[in-house]
Amino acid sequence: MPELSAGQVPLPAPPGSYRTDALGVLLRLNWFIRLRWLFVAVALGVLAVERFALPHAVRPWPLLVVVLGVAAINVAWIFAARLLHQHVSAADAGPETQRSGQVFANAQVSADLFLLTCILHYTGGVENPMSVFYLFHVAISGLLLRPRYALLQSGWAVLLYAVMAGAELQGWLGHYALLPHLGALGLFEHREYTFVLVAVIICAVFGTLYFTLRIARLVDAHDAELMQANAALEQSRRAIQDLQRRRARFMQTAAHQLKSPLAIVQTLASLIRDGLVTDPAGIQATCGKITKRAAEGITQVTELLTLARVQDADPARVRSSQVDVRAAVEALGRKYQPLAEQKQIELTLWLPAAGDLFVNVDPQDFRDCIGNLIENAIKYTPGPGQVRLAVTSKASEGRTHSIAIHVSDTGVGLDPALLRSAGKLLADEPIFEAFRRGPNVIAAGIPGTGLGLSIVREVVEQAGGRVWVMSRPGAGSAFTVTFPASGTVGDQPLVRDTRATKVVLEMPPEVPPKP
Repeated sequence: MPELSAGQVPLPAPPGSYRTDALGVLLRLNWFIRLRWLFVAVALGVLAVERFALPHAVRPWPLLVVVLGVAAINVAWIFAARLLHQHVSAADAGPETQRSGQVFANAQVSADLFLLTCILHYTGGVENPMSVFYLFHVAISGLLLRPRYALLQSGWAVLLYAVMAGAELQGWLGHYALLPHLGALGLFEHREYTFVLVAVIICAVFGTLYFTLRIARLVDAHDAELMQANAALEQSRRAIQDLQRRRARFMQTAAHQLKSPLAIVQTLASLIRDGLVTDPAGIQATCGKITKRAAEGITQVTELLTLARVQDADPARVRSSQVDVRAAVEALGRKYQPLAEQKQIELTLWLPAAGDLFVNVDPQDFRDCIGNLIENAIKYTPGPGQVRLAVTSKASEGRTHSIAIHVSDTGVGLDPALLRSAGKLLADEPIFEAFRRGPNVIAAGIPGTGLGLSIVREVVEQAGGRVWVMSRPGAGSAFTVTFPASGTVGDQPLVRDTRATKVVLEMPPEVPPKP
């Protein structure tokens, strides 16, 4: 009786397992219902042919009852499946629905094994080779049901067969011939034959279960790999779309930003060319403005080239590069010390006394990233003020996992319009958009291109890091950038969202006290 379970029950697949999905597909297609009806039709047909072709071959009437019982139970399973299907349709298919589907399938398997044993009993008992259908049920259970359920079904099949064989051997159950017109073979009366056959069935059942579970585990592993690969492809597709969208918007904004200083330079040069400014003082002032606007344009072009270089960085090159954070940050502190002194800003630096602080970041990209944070902190802090620069690391069991660079200031702070609620993706934060500057710094006349934090974002994301931001208008800002320590990059996923880094609007990790 080669059938297992029935009904149109759509079951969701749990992550990393094909079983529920495969079982759901088979149930939706009604394969088991159809197999059960097929068995009933074939069995009735065989009994009818045998009755007319071999009138002396009389089968026991309970056999017909069992076959008709299979049909009656099949009808019951159909109604039960429809009820379960309505329940699934009315609610989300969660773990509870999955458990209901497994229980429903197990109930049918148990009933099918019992009916199979009854049919074997009335058609020869241990002499009937149809006992191989036990293995069919076990194989299907191992492939589609959870392992513990498949083990229970295997034990149930062995128990039923052993009880039937033992009962016939002891005479507790009557024996019926496999082929009534030939008579009984008498093999069931031999104790040794019965014991050997039961032992063979036990070995075959649990051997089949073992190999089907092994196959199921392999399919589970391949299914999980396919799901991960599909997720990675989908992630890459979204990343490419996002990159195209951002580049188109960036090109439009960059063209507009570069057009403004060029237009001003053209206008000022025209004043001198057309003789509208003729006195030496006026010419000198106009030339000064031209020089200033040209310098602003050169600065924008330089930062645009830096941003383009960072965006086009090869991930393989980033992973193979390495920078000593302690040495690089110390060099940056010395570089920006004169600029801080010019504005009467106290620039303090704290570095750990010991420990390897290496990250897999291109050295030039790292200097551009941290240099922009330091330069912004000094630029947007009116003197006298303070800018603090510190390096910390997070380690456990003697292994450094991440390295953090903290840059904080006592400057004008970020305009609230540039920040959004915690948990938003980095691309959604206006603070990191190219050419985006707060109205407070524009009103204060503080020069800038609005590209610095875009460069920071790109470098951090290339290295699989994070950015923490805390700011309050008039009270300063604090940026914390973290990078995975060298040796941990391999732990990062191979495919990440281009906007995987998040802005966390909270206090940054604890910075060591001022020395």
